Amino acid sequence: MKCLGILAGPRKGHATDRLIEAVLEGVKQSGGEVEKISLYDYNIKPCAGCSACQMNKKCPIEDDHHIILEKMEEADSIVFGSPAYWSNVTSEAKKFMDRSASFFEMTAFGPRRKKKKPSKIVLITTCGAPFPFSHLMGIIPGAVGAMKVFFGRMNAKVHVIYAAGMMDPAKSLPSEKLMRKARDLGKSL
Repeated sequence: MKCLGILAGPRKGHATDRLIEAVLEGVKQSGGEVEKISLYDYNIKPCAGCSACQMNKKCPIEDDHHIILEKMEEADSIVFGSPAYWSNVTSEAKKFMDRSASFFEMTAFGPRRKKKKPSKIVLITTCGAPFPFSHLMGIIPGAVGAMKVFFGRMNAKVHVIYAAGMMDPAKSLPSEKLMRKARDLGKSL
């Protein structure tokens, strides 16, 4: 089983990245093959709104975006993590999602992924606001909702992990209980 981890946050080694790593560690413990990338390491330009991707099944903008889609095509499962910024995903995550229409087929009900891969998705988000404010203020639900709109259109089982109260990026780390949950989820992929 091949699992692709995608970090959509700028801080490597911090809460979102650590949760991605924990899921990938679980996948490795179960004998799976893993790869992790960061969207911030790629040159991804914003969508031009030209709709060429819907007609030609390929985005005409020349940058690194296609490299990530190719990796997603090969993956049996995907772990996608974005910290919550203003109750949404990061701008890099949004830019990536906006450019990915060619990964789907257009149907009467909008874009759908009809292929069998990836079959499992893990969505991860973190935020500074502590629970329950992270939810009452719509921070975690907003970010998860944005990811589910995109990844929910795939023919895949979707799991969600979140960590609230990560106010100080240098000191705030997910609890060991949450890290264990992430590793166990990775083992089940």
